[in-house]
Amino acid sequence: MGKRYYCDYCDKTMVASPSIVRTHNKGVVHQKLVSDHYQKYKDPKTILREESNKKPCVRFARGECQFGGICRFSHYTQEQINALKQYVAAQESTKLNADQPSFEDLYQKLQTEKTTKSQTNEGTAMYDYNGVTHVFPWVYNPVFDSFGDSLPPSLKRLQIDDFLNTTFTDWG
Repeated sequence: MGKRYYCDYCDKTMVASPSIVRTHNKGVVHQKLVSDHYQKYKDPKTILREESNKKPCVRFARGECQFGGICRFSHYTQEQINALKQYVAAQESTKLNADQPSFEDLYQKLQTEKTTKSQTNEGTAMYDYNGVTHVFPWVYNPVFDSFGDSLPPSLKRLQIDDFLNTTFTDWG
């Protein structure tokens, strides 16, 4: 039967020869469907910029325009363009009014959180019998403390007694 090419936009299957696929992709119906598909994902600012430069489509006003999204004239009425302008202006004003922190502010906040977190050492420090503090490079989850001794050894909180009678084995 040969290889087949399926066009998602047109919902059609055809022989996968380069000339047939190229002819299909250059067709008006395919271009219209592709344009209609991507029109759904355009933001209002882009639509306004594109449509405000076009003249109104006379055929679309009469219901006769067959080009749809690939028409070089605008299919938006003046009221729709004015509504888009108001919507874009409202979005721009909310963007300007929103106090977005700068990159430097976010970086400073992260650094202060990091230093205060490392200074607290809650759950990451262990004191031996000589009073020496040992700081672990991990943080224990306090939820595990509620399980008591029913946890596996890998999840239990380390105690200083766990290190008293350890034997070191040579590996290799």
